[in-house]
Amino acid sequence: MVTAASLISLSLITPAQAEPTAFRDDSPIVIPNVQLAPEGTLLTNREDAAIAPGVHYTSFDRYEPNGWVRGDLLTLDLTSNGFHLDYVNSGKVAKTDTLSRQLTNAGAIAGVNGDGFDINDTGAPVGLGIRRDGEVVSGYAEGTAQRRGPSAVIGKDGLARVAQLFLEASATDGEHTFRVDYLNAPHVSAGTIGLFTPEWGDVAVSRTLDSGATPWQVLLRDGVVVSSGPTVDAAQLADNEQVLISRDGGATKLAEFTVGESVDVEYAMRDSADIAAAINGFFPVAIDGEVVTGNTTDLHPRTVLALTRDGSRMALMTVDGRQANSRGMTEVETADFFLSKGFHHVLNLDGGGSSQLNARLAGQDAATIRSAPSDGGERHTANSLGIFPTDDGSGQARGYSVVATNSLVQSADADASKDLYVFTGLSRVVTAQAFDETYAPVDAAPKFTVLGENARVGATDSADTVVLTGRAAGTTELVVGRGQDVSRQEILVLGRPVRISTSTPQVSFASIEARDTFQVFGHDERGFTTWIEPRDVQLDYDPALISITAEGDHFVVTPKVESGSALIKVAAAGIQTELAASIGLASTVVDTMDSMTGWSATKFPAAVGASASLAVGQGRDGGNAIALDYSLTGTTATRAAYLGINPTITLSGTPQKIGAWVHGDGQGAWLRANVYEATGGSAKTINIASKVDWTGWRYVEADVPAGLNMPLRFFRLYLVETNPAMQYSGRVLIDDLTVRSAPELPALTIPRETTPVLVTDGSVPESFWRYAVVSDAQFTADNPTSDVVAQARRTLREALAANPEFIVIAGDWVDRGFARDIALAKRVIDEEVAGRVPVHYAPGNHEYAGPSSLTEWIKVFGEPSHTFDHKGTRFIFRSTPGYTLRSGGFDQIVDLKAQLDDAATNEAVRNVVVVQHHPMTDPSATGGSALSDPKEATMLADWLADFALTSGKGVALQAAGVGVFHASSTDGVLQLINGNAGKGPSGDPAWGGFTGWTLVGIDPAAEPQPLDERRWEEPRQWMSAEFRPHVDRLEVSAPEAVAVGAAVEVSAEVVQENRRVPVQYPVAADWTVSEGVEFDPATGRLVALVAGTHTVSVMVNGTTTEATIVAS
Repeated sequence: MVTAASLISLSLITPAQAEPTAFRDDSPIVIPNVQLAPEGTLLTNREDAAIAPGVHYTSFDRYEPNGWVRGDLLTLDLTSNGFHLDYVNSGKVAKTDTLSRQLTNAGAIAGVNGDGFDINDTGAPVGLGIRRDGEVVSGYAEGTAQRRGPSAVIGKDGLARVAQLFLEASATDGEHTFRVDYLNAPHVSAGTIGLFTPEWGDVAVSRTLDSGATPWQVLLRDGVVVSSGPTVDAAQLADNEQVLISRDGGATKLAEFTVGESVDVEYAMRDSADIAAAINGFFPVAIDGEVVTGNTTDLHPRTVLALTRDGSRMALMTVDGRQANSRGMTEVETADFFLSKGFHHVLNLDGGGSSQLNARLAGQDAATIRSAPSDGGERHTANSLGIFPTDDGSGQARGYSVVATNSLVQSADADASKDLYVFTGLSRVVTAQAFDETYAPVDAAPKFTVLGENARVGATDSADTVVLTGRAAGTTELVVGRGQDVSRQEILVLGRPVRISTSTPQVSFASIEARDTFQVFGHDERGFTTWIEPRDVQLDYDPALISITAEGDHFVVTPKVESGSALIKVAAAGIQTELAASIGLASTVVDTMDSMTGWSATKFPAAVGASASLAVGQGRDGGNAIALDYSLTGTTATRAAYLGINPTITLSGTPQKIGAWVHGDGQGAWLRANVYEATGGSAKTINIASKVDWTGWRYVEADVPAGLNMPLRFFRLYLVETNPAMQYSGRVLIDDLTVRSAPELPALTIPRETTPVLVTDGSVPESFWRYAVVSDAQFTADNPTSDVVAQARRTLREALAANPEFIVIAGDWVDRGFARDIALAKRVIDEEVAGRVPVHYAPGNHEYAGPSSLTEWIKVFGEPSHTFDHKGTRFIFRSTPGYTLRSGGFDQIVDLKAQLDDAATNEAVRNVVVVQHHPMTDPSATGGSALSDPKEATMLADWLADFALTSGKGVALQAAGVGVFHASSTDGVLQLINGNAGKGPSGDPAWGGFTGWTLVGIDPAAEPQPLDERRWEEPRQWMSAEFRPHVDRLEVSAPEAVAVGAAVEVSAEVVQENRRVPVQYPVAADWTVSEGVEFDPATGRLVALVAGTHTVSVMVNGTTTEATIVAS
């Protein structure tokens, strides 16, 4: 969400202290949105904050055709007297440290990593450095081999420029004068002379000499030669010592300096009289307004320094890279980024894993990491450029930053937007961090006042911290401060939670030394969610097995026994849920693979080759193993060679990991495994190794997803190739199929997520117009009369019988996208629908599979991304062939945002339905069928939630692909997941794991919800849906006789193939009972109020059955 003032909108202070006021769009150091994300790209997130007078911080996320770019940007007004810049290091040249420690130890409030350095040896920076007031720390003379690009030079007037600086240094004994080429440099080339001072550090200077003939070292103490000879061993120089070193021709020169004589050493930067500080750039990418690089291919994390022509403005930026969250930038992109913003010179500082930006936000004690280093943590680097406050400030509170006290959100990409949400009846602990006019933290005891009746304030032991308790849903304002020096923070009070959940269904410990954590979340009726304060949570568990302590916004679980399992009961707001704890893992070889009993090879598709045989004496320990010979050739479709066992192997206990010894062939195939849950359904996939890129024996294993229904049954291992261009054959050996299991876990009782959108008794209101949704038949033209094709035809006929105004196919109607498969799909649709209603088709990943394009599909069905309005509802169809919207073309993402923006203000549009194959979230335990880019999924969720909030109109995502029927509401956005039409389902029948289709109804008279109701009032039902299973047989279970007034249980089941589907949420049904009977379909509780013969009937998807009950 773009929140241009989200971080500094709290800093409202008196007019007399105008500098720290809230973010101003017209400030010359604030980058406009359009410059952060030019045409053809999308700005998906922005946060801004003032760091110091004249220093502004912006973080941004940009989505573009080539992926994500995430950056952190400091813009500086160098004419401000509120700060100054300086060169920073660890205290020694040849000593690295993290950026955080460099800046904190120096007293900086912000900064970036600096120059490249000798990462594999001395750690010293390669380029020059000048510390405040012109002190030269390191450098090199003109013409040396280590010459770097130009430097960023800070003048004594505070303005900056880009200049090529050179060291001017010499050593003389009066008779002999020699040029010194390097000062505290990591490399001293043959024939040149290097000077080292106490600033160098503890590293032996001999490590800086490049290869060559005899070296020489001259050690000076108080300017007098104390040693001169071929042994180069100086290190840890005293404050009054210097050393000169060289080899080859330079050594001959140094030999002229003899013990006892005085040598005068002088060094400075050329033309440095007006220099206050300087740091070397790695290389320039733009000089004098022109791009000076042609590199358009190398994507890396970047640290960048940019200057305007007059040197009055500077920008320091890091761009994250080498991660899914951010691809990095090329050199040309980096140059263009800043030239488009009016900067004139652009230097690339050290990038890659070194790139990092730290900043102290208002009221914080120290600069913290704002970027996301590609190494996963802070790298030790040689130096940095720091921003320092000019003055200490008045120490008087001028504003307050309000934060959730217990929030542990720290990473650059973590979402803290919901930290200041509080549920009605629950609490949020908040702290006001006071700051003065320089944004430095100060001690203060502010007054806290809540405006209105939505929340109340409770005191704590700390004067700057209070407890807010939600009283009524709505927006309220927390006023912090005294007199005119106050800040105002919006607090959102949600409704009462209707469900609670934990961040994981299971915490696991491989040993007693391990630790694990979980958070507790609440969900109100509209699906608005936030974490629940540990103070509001009650826990019940066996303290002999585990201990649990609150830490910030989560709980830390510690095992107390070597092996065992525990049930953790969690309660908040009168609602309960559970999670399990497993302690210790025991390894079990479930099949030694010493014989072929039960094992066989299969393949898909037919063109692939696969065979299994016993590899006698070739096992990892000299025994036997099973060989899988394969040929993933003959087609460009996704290809797989399977090694399966029949009957399946029941895995006892609670498996946490599954693996095997694999003798790899280095071909790079994807190694996966399939297991079945106890509840049946389709096989669950576990990724054992992303690539078999090794040769020889290796043990590989993977985690078993938490939440699967135990006991599991092992089905098969297989090799798969999805890249059409990768055509190869090979052989792998498999030995000792192994599971590592935790002790058997207790069964969990977890509240079910429900939504009133689903009709479970009755039908879609008559006043609503209707459309039908089908998906995931997954047939191929290999067998046009297969059972799967028959199921697809049946589904279309059932959907048509409900008289929809059109049919939506939500993807994966076929299993492959070759021309003959698409032709069969068209034939089935034409023959069954016969033009009676329109059919709108959103392709999935299987329409793409095979040719690895939608070309054949487009020839038949047209453009996959399209939009139309029907009776006030805008339908936006998008394509996700590669599990992302971007894989369907970036233009469709830009268009999606435009369609939503138009629909928000278009009076003819009452609500919006986005149709695509992949959902934003996958409710299954494996979670592998949602959009694969979590950042893209979050973007889409934010867009839809913003649309609902700003317009008051209904919005839903219609998806499929998971293999279950599921409905949810999150932040006011509905998500309907259609289950399978032909292919077997993937989940428990009681949790939506059945085949069938969806009937959706929409209120044609729906009106936008008033602004004051959009976040917290009971959601208006503009949409209604029925999940209709295929019914082969429908059975009602009821007692034949009951006593009048006694409660009995009545239930029904749908029988389809080998599945029995309970007629309960989320199945659509219509129950009818005779007069004199009370019946609750949600619980199955029936009470006969009068004597006599009564009937109970239920209809599911057009099939009706009944039972007779005699009451006496």
